[in-house]
Amino acid sequence: MLRQKYIGEVKHYEVDDWFVDKIRNLPSKLGINVATQIDRSIDQFRSKEYWTQKIAGVSTVLNSPYYFECEYVKEAGEPPILLDLAEIDVDDYLDYYNANLTIKLNDNRREDKLLETNSQ
Repeated sequence: MLRQKYIGEVKHYEVDDWFVDKIRNLPSKLGINVATQIDRSIDQFRSKEYWTQKIAGVSTVLNSPYYFECEYVKEAGEPPILLDLAEIDVDDYLDYYNANLTIKLNDNRREDKLLETNSQ
């Protein structure tokens, strides 16, 4: 597993190699957006002893929405471990939404525009 390296704010979580490979296999703009959403929302992830859990999200940085689920382990007193990332369909995303298991971010359109401008 890779330990997260940060220069600014220190967030404590670990990232499995499998998860990193999944992010790297995405188009760069999409991978950056998905990773940013997960990073910003890691504090929302619920704790559950000895079980993996999943949370869903959606990225709209490409022409069509990209729905995804993030699998993780988070136990009380321990940093979360990000295990896997998978594309899901809109019906699965809505199931997560109805179960209140989606990434909730503030309106980051301005920041997304800055990211798009800087990545071109």
